[in-house]
Amino acid sequence: MNDKKKIILKILKTILYVILTIILIITLTLIYKGYKYKDKVPDIFGYKSFIVVSGSMEPTINIGDIVIVRESDDIKVNDIISFKLNGSIITHRVKEINANGKIITQGDANNTIDGEGLSLDDIEGKYAFKINKVGNIILFLRTQRGLITLIAIFGIIIAFSAFKDEKKENNEDDKNK
Repeated sequence: MNDKKKIILKILKTILYVILTIILIITLTLIYKGYKYKDKVPDIFGYKSFIVVSGSMEPTINIGDIVIVRESDDIKVNDIISFKLNGSIITHRVKEINANGKIITQGDANNTIDGEGLSLDDIEGKYAFKINKVGNIILFLRTQRGLITLIAIFGIIIAFSAFKDEKKENNEDDKNK
């Protein structure tokens, strides 16, 4: 392998380690906040994420998308918000803010509004962006089949890496003879 390829591989490996470290820090932070503040949805720098499990906001937001919301007190008509309702987190569009300050919401694909209205305390955040279909992968990994698949993939990677290292050592031994 020439020097240019070795440098590129080292750079790619370093980038991978940095990304994995960031993911690990975010995950540990979310786990810590989840245990410490059991009644709140954990956030990172004011941003929260939710997996969409219903089609109530299609075609704007689809089943399996991850919705990222940011904390905000500035809620207006037509904003998309995530909120607590009957123990669930729902992401719908603001249809009206009535004279009492109640926020009336409705899913884009729904024919009716969501109940009596919300207060600002019910709102988890205002829509920032979505990540298409990644939620399906996370939901799959939460199943027994998904966990087994993940373990198998890591096992294959480790076995391949060990095989590659052994082959490299054998080639070096052959050169030294």
